[in-house]
Amino acid sequence: MATARALRVAIIRPYAALPSEGAVNDRYVILCRSLLSLGAAPTFFCSDFIHNLKQRRSPDALAFNAQSLPFLRQIRSIAYRGNISLARIAHEAWFGAKVIMSLARGPRPDVIVVGEPLFFVGWMAMLYGLFRGVPVLADINDLWPEADTAIGTGLSLWRALAYRALILSRNARLRLYHALSFVSRSYAERLAPRDKAPAIFYLGSQLTPQAPRAPPDGTIIAIYAGSLGVGYDVETLLAAAAMLRKESAPIRIVIAGAGPKQDDAERAHRAGDIDYLGQIDQERLIAAYGQADIGLLPYRAGSMVAMPNKFFDYVNFGLFIVSSLTMEVRDLIEERRIGLSYAPGDARDLAAKLEAVAKDRHAIDAARAGCVALAREFAVDSQYQRFARFVIGYAKPPR
Repeated sequence: MATARALRVAIIRPYAALPSEGAVNDRYVILCRSLLSLGAAPTFFCSDFIHNLKQRRSPDALAFNAQSLPFLRQIRSIAYRGNISLARIAHEAWFGAKVIMSLARGPRPDVIVVGEPLFFVGWMAMLYGLFRGVPVLADINDLWPEADTAIGTGLSLWRALAYRALILSRNARLRLYHALSFVSRSYAERLAPRDKAPAIFYLGSQLTPQAPRAPPDGTIIAIYAGSLGVGYDVETLLAAAAMLRKESAPIRIVIAGAGPKQDDAERAHRAGDIDYLGQIDQERLIAAYGQADIGLLPYRAGSMVAMPNKFFDYVNFGLFIVSSLTMEVRDLIEERRIGLSYAPGDARDLAAKLEAVAKDRHAIDAARAGCVALAREFAVDSQYQRFARFVIGYAKPPR
């Protein structure tokens, strides 16, 4: 009797955080590992281009990723400089075309997962699935292009019309996918069509403390680790840091990451306002989190981010969270009493909130205790095992 083959799962998402960048929390890498643990055979198609740095991965980085993740397929596509540009549209179009050609030449997958939002790759995957009889699922990571509309100012008529067309296109796709999953309840409530029951699988974090926390020395450390891109309230964070230093507040701000606002962080570091660590690897990031008391979520006004990776990192390390976000993350911070919110763009408000927390060690300790239960609730292993079973449940192997 022939042995049943492993179910083939194709995952399509051009944007990925990979081992060559020191990343450990990429959603689809973790999903692939969970699928492997259940006996499936995943293939993850991503681009060779690093979105937040706007540069290609080097040949050494590509080789390192391929060796670290055997299920990974890194597709060379067109480079771009602007998040909203014709070059980025061309990047996704060429990426999608090459993925579909690869699927057409290789063994038929039993199910496809598309990481939304995208420009048109979802339509390409659905057309392939229609002709080959393959179910296509969508996993929705964020509210785009609403996010750009919310934080943008002075949108031109053509861009406003383009955004509207992209929203209509995405909403039509969501009605046609076989099933939908989301990274947040807030997104599911806003985007899921009435005839589809959404599944929610939180991002979670694979970063956990490696050593007991050192006893406090009197200085409170607040950390932000992540992108220094246009959607982040970096200017306000740096201005608040300058205020705190001028007032000799017992608090130190540490920033790690890279992006378009990296030069601003480097200047603040030279001025003595912050400690800027640059882009750091997993080991140094864990060490930095282990020394921190407060985790910062500085996003621009109108941000549509609901449950970022950094939130789960901070929860795992028991940090008091100071955030500018709304939607689900703000609800959790308030309900579980693990942090405070500040007004984005208001450096004085952020500085005042940080100074108040620094003077209240009890609040930091109470938040640490509250994070323990949340860390169990959002444990990455259980979240992604559920996600993997959800995907496998829609697989349709040929007779």
